Formats: sequence, C-alpha cells, structure tokens
Amino acid sequence: MQLHSDPLSFFKPRPAQPHLPLFVLFPGMDGTGRLFYKQIDRLATRFDIRCLAIASDDRSNWHALVDRSMQFIIDELPEGRELYLCGESFGACWAMQVASRMAKSIEKLVLINPASSFVRLPWLTEGSALSSLLPDNMYPLSTRILAKFLTNADRVTPEDRQNLLDAMLSVTPQTAAWRLSLLRQFRINSLLPALVDIPINLIAGEHDRLLPSVLEVRFLHQQLPKSNTTLLPASGHACLLEQDINLADLV
Repeated sequence: MQLHSDPLSFFKPRPAQPHLPLFVLFPGMDGTGRLFYKQIDRLATRFDIRCLAIASDDRSNWHALVDRSMQFIIDELPEGRELYLCGESFGACWAMQVASRMAKSIEKLVLINPASSFVRLPWLTEGSALSSLLPDNMYPLSTRILAKFLTNADRVTPEDRQNLLDAMLSVTPQTAAWRLSLLRQFRINSLLPALVDIPINLIAGEHDRLLPSVLEVRFLHQQLPKSNTTLLPASGHACLLEQDINLADLV
C-alpha cells in the first residue's frame, strides 16, 4: 500500500463494491490499518471495506483526525447507503468520536477492546506520560516487550506476531508518545449522549493483558441501551490476529 502526502489515508484493501454497505476500519495505536488483514476476505463477502491509516510521524490532534476521517467517509456515502464503523483499541476511541457526529448515518458501530478505559487507570496514564522521556535506543526493546502483552501466543502464529511487531515499530517513539497523550485526553462521558441511539457491538477479549476490556465493555453496555456485548473467552488484546476469530460473524 502506498500512502499519500496527506497524513491520513483512506484505502481500499479490496476492489470497491459500491452495492454493499460501507464498512470503515479504524486502526489501533500503530495507525497503519494493515493489521486487519486476517479479517478482510471474510468481511469483503458482506461489505465494501475501507481502512484508515495515519502516517507514522503524524501528530494530528483528535479534532483533526475526526474531521478528516469524516470527510473521507462522507465522500463515499451516497444517500441511503448503510454505514458501519469498526474501531479497535485506540481506533475505538477514534470511531466513537466520528460516530457521535454522524449518529443518524450509522447502521452499526463495532468497538473491539476499546481503549476508552485508559484514562481511568492512573498507573497506565502516569506511566505513558513518562514514555516521552524514554531514550530512542530503548524504544525497540520496550516495543517488543509490549507486543508480548498484546497477544496470546497459543492463538497467534509467529508470522502474525512478527507482523504486529513490525507495525508497532513503524511508528516513531515521538509519535507513539503523542498517541498515548491522545488517549489521556479522551473522555467517554462527553460522547455517551450522542451514542445512545446507535446500535453498537461491544467486543472484548477476556485474556486482554493490556487493558481491562471486559470491565470496559460492561460499563459501556450499561450506558448505551442499544448495545450488545460479546466476550471472547480465550482472546487477548490483538484478537483480530487470532486464527479462529471471525469479525464478519461477530458483526
């Protein structure tokens, strides 16, 4: 995939299918949009898929990310076309902000291990604030350690684990620190009133060792009357890389 000069890209992982509902994928902290590859073929039987991607050195704020991604979506959304938004981790926070401003256009919002819990974890927010002080030569090692917490080794192939690590390492240390700062700024309570009328699928891996995703989706389910919850009993944080997870069926 070739990214353009725009720091935000909106790409087609498969040929366009304008007769199908539009399904937009919001990536996690890596921002590449490439880590959905195990899900694309099955999703493409039911949806016209687009992936968002952020340039590896981009430090846009939430406002800019939301505005630009909304414009991409609106440009491909003729009247009457169904729209699905799906965000994983960091991308779930991004997708919720877009959904809050496009609520009447959305058929369904899918949130996977949402990082909206980040700000309620003092040890994590304080630790992430210190990440900007980490020497650059320590970044690859710390990233490799973090990657081990994102997957259940028994459920993800060595090749997929390497692809995850490569995507994480494609982000500069400064950009990683910036995206962590965006999570520290994110506040779910201000969005809840705009999300209450949207059908929402909340998905969490019960073995998520990075975030308390099960608690978070249960909290969101209590706040959002049109939501339903799916718990994946053996899954970790990067569950979409696992061999037996089928996002198309979960949707």
